[in-house]
Amino acid sequence: MRFAGAAVLALTLALGLAPAAGAHDEADGGEITHRDTPAELAGADVTRTLARAQLTSRTSAALPEYLPTTWCGTRRTDDDTADAAFPSTLAQIKVVYAYASDQTDRSAAWSNPLQADVSRIQQFLAVESGGRRALRFDMGTNCGAQFVDLQVVELPQSSAYYLDNFTRISNDVNSALGGRVPGRNVFVFADGLSGNGVYGIGEVYLDDPGDIGADDPGPSNPHNFGEMTGMMFVPPGTSANTSGWPTVMLHEITHNLGGVQLSAPHHTSFAHCTDGQDVMCYQDGSPEQGAYNANVCPSISGAITQTYDCGRDDYYDPAPGAGTYLATHWNVYNSAFMASCTQLGTACGGDIVPTPPVNAAAPAIVGTPRRGNVVVATLGSWLNAPSGYAVQWQRGANGGWSDIAGATGLAYTVVSADVNTALRVNVVATNHDGSAGATSAPTATVTDPYAKPPATERARTVRIQLRKGARRLGTLTAKVRSVTAGREVSTPATKLSLPAGTWRLKLCAGRPGGSTTCTTTSRVRSRKRGVRLPAAKVLVGSAGTLRVTAAALDAKRRIRARGTAASD
Repeated sequence: MRFAGAAVLALTLALGLAPAAGAHDEADGGEITHRDTPAELAGADVTRTLARAQLTSRTSAALPEYLPTTWCGTRRTDDDTADAAFPSTLAQIKVVYAYASDQTDRSAAWSNPLQADVSRIQQFLAVESGGRRALRFDMGTNCGAQFVDLQVVELPQSSAYYLDNFTRISNDVNSALGGRVPGRNVFVFADGLSGNGVYGIGEVYLDDPGDIGADDPGPSNPHNFGEMTGMMFVPPGTSANTSGWPTVMLHEITHNLGGVQLSAPHHTSFAHCTDGQDVMCYQDGSPEQGAYNANVCPSISGAITQTYDCGRDDYYDPAPGAGTYLATHWNVYNSAFMASCTQLGTACGGDIVPTPPVNAAAPAIVGTPRRGNVVVATLGSWLNAPSGYAVQWQRGANGGWSDIAGATGLAYTVVSADVNTALRVNVVATNHDGSAGATSAPTATVTDPYAKPPATERARTVRIQLRKGARRLGTLTAKVRSVTAGREVSTPATKLSLPAGTWRLKLCAGRPGGSTTCTTTSRVRSRKRGVRLPAAKVLVGSAGTLRVTAAALDAKRRIRARGTAASD
């Protein structure tokens, strides 16, 4: 992240070839980078979401291409105003290919991937909004209005000057474009200017520490005025690919548009969110990452996946209900950089303009979840007149959810297999343009009023000696106890013999030789030797012997002490 004054935060997201997830390093120019692996956005992949958006009788079985995914035009180092698809008075996003003065211009190789990114982003947003709105990019070349007006910028300095430096690249690109212009955002493809793999950065205004109206719902929201930059870095020699990286491009553009605000229900302090496999939600290394839940909006076969604001409650909702967060706070759907599909034409499907269902209020479960009771699901509220609905009840299982065989009606009788789990319901709405899914919030844990209360289990104690080589730095006392979802391993705040500095505790547990579940605490600083690391807790679904490990991490998340113990 990079702070510019008190209001603008620049965030980075790595998409491959990067160091270990969650690294925080001081980079040249005072920037702080936050990098994560591609796996953390895999569940929100834009291309895969589009593959699920199946159409029916109006077109073919698969979603057709809207904008071309192959670029056409003449290489330009200036703005193509003669062929512009939209008046300059309208808010637009300018796409720029940038390279350093000592590098080779490879814009010809990257033009097709960048065109494909824009094409898929527009198609994705058209589908997620039910044919209502998508982004207004600066479009139009001598080949037609359906092609990105890609501007090539040769930066004035060498690659060493710009390497992994968002601020320097942004300043010199905007200077080449004639300065930061109200009503214009810029997305920069920084070719060969990464020493840390492929990743992106996007600026966003946050109301922290001062109130600048960054989460205000009206047209005066500062994100409507533009002058923001998003950027994708790739290392030297990276081969151009045909699919591009639409997910990271949309992620950084969404930051530029104001997502995710610190007042959002599931926000993190890094301007992301914690609910669902989502374009903006993942475990981002923030203090709030422990609340992340990848199972909030599941992938439902044959239905459009809700991966742009899972639950429609943090940053984007085409139709927020009265009094909801996105009705009273900033909603990216209302951004000046979003345009109606009527204006965008081909970008939203042209004369196809599919309008699949869009969930406006999630399904809900009415009734008390106890064995023998009947609970009833509501369908929720939907836009675009669904002609039919499919219902599937699920119960919690091994940290995820599993379908309940035969439970496909609105009413469901709670059975003994549900006891000590939670229930939820998936609803898939269908019309002539496709299907979309939405999921209820889970119920409370199902109880059995006829069961004898279980005997109180005594928590097991595991002592972990943290050592650096042969030197013992302290002992962590971990408690292992059974809970509804599995077993919980927890440690209290513990003082260790560590040198002055910034430290975190990483606690992991799992079956020997199998996968582990880990958590990393927030950082603590000490000016003298002897550091009290925060309490930590992990939840493990497996039974049997557990291998519990703990490690003290320094400011760069390097392991400086570690220990291991086992618990039956």
